[in-house]
Amino acid sequence: MEPRPSLVTPRFVAITASALLYFVSIGMLLPTLPRYVEDDLAGSGAEVGLVIGAFGVSAAVIRPWLGRLGDRYGRRILLVGGIAVTGLSVVAYPVWASIPALVLLRTLSGVGEAGAFVGAATAAQDLAPDDRRGEATNYFSMSIYVGLGLGPFLGELIDNASGFRAVALVCFGLAVAGVVLGFAVPVRPPDISPSTTAPRKGFLHPATILPGSLLTLSLIGFVGYTTFLALYLDDLTGGSASAGTVFLFYSAIVIVIRLTFAKLPDQLGAKRTATLAFAFIFLGLAIVAAWPTLLGVYVGTFALAIGASLNYPSLFLFVMADTEPQERSHAVASFGFFFDIAGAIGAPLLGLVIDLTGGQRPAFALGAAAAMIGLVIVRSMSPVPTPAPARG
Repeated sequence: MEPRPSLVTPRFVAITASALLYFVSIGMLLPTLPRYVEDDLAGSGAEVGLVIGAFGVSAAVIRPWLGRLGDRYGRRILLVGGIAVTGLSVVAYPVWASIPALVLLRTLSGVGEAGAFVGAATAAQDLAPDDRRGEATNYFSMSIYVGLGLGPFLGELIDNASGFRAVALVCFGLAVAGVVLGFAVPVRPPDISPSTTAPRKGFLHPATILPGSLLTLSLIGFVGYTTFLALYLDDLTGGSASAGTVFLFYSAIVIVIRLTFAKLPDQLGAKRTATLAFAFIFLGLAIVAAWPTLLGVYVGTFALAIGASLNYPSLFLFVMADTEPQERSHAVASFGFFFDIAGAIGAPLLGLVIDLTGGQRPAFALGAAAAMIGLVIVRSMSPVPTPAPARG
């Protein structure tokens, strides 16, 4: 039997690296943008949530449409165009300095994010055989979680040294580099064998409805964590603790889990892996909410990182199990819609909770409750059949 071809090809690496640069640039805004809104623009908790959530609203509205565009015209236009739009909008954040203007610019950033994510994630799936989709998702989605872990650390360093304007400029530079690497994606969509099943129509791909709803439940708390952690640490420690260091710790845990257990979703199955994911997400957010110390934040972050590293790959397997190749980009985009919804409703909702209660802990507790609801639903789902290994 001939050895199986490598999943991690130069093209796969280039696509993942492009996405990594993009998500590092987005991650740099996690601790710096809320502080910019609160300190420089005198925004309330609800206004912080509104600015952050605007990104998700526009991405959610346009992402499924962009998925159909990717199936028809290829993934490159989405990845390259999406990163470019986001980079150009972010560099304008400190130029047009008001909360209404920032909401408009964040809306434009969300449009770019929708294209960048769909283009990169679908291109990575195009390179994977059916029985290794979980593994490919694990490797590719490292770019997301590493970027959202490393980016805040870099963003905080730059913000403390040179201010938010410098953060925006570095974000733009990373976006330019991501655009260059994005040209590794083929111009045209992949050649797909004709199917007896016509592509399913509708705003959202039907295979994504339940897994996507679960994704939203799992991410509501994570959105609150990333949006308000810097402000929470400022309240706990008087500004002596670095949110960037916590995000870097989170990123390191995700890297270890993803590299060590890359094949786990394919081997253990989507249902059991998702069960573990939701259990750890609940545990992590509950610890952060119930243990208001710096040590509590780190312990909770450790558990949250384990859950997050397993969450997306396991739920994505539910989607791919019921998706035809010629509708793959639509399915990826529809699944991403639920990621956007978590940001669109999670940040404003939890910001309102913070304004009403006077602290971040109840918001983290609400995120933990959402994860527990997701855990109950996952346990009621049917397992995903395991594909036979491809020969090669």
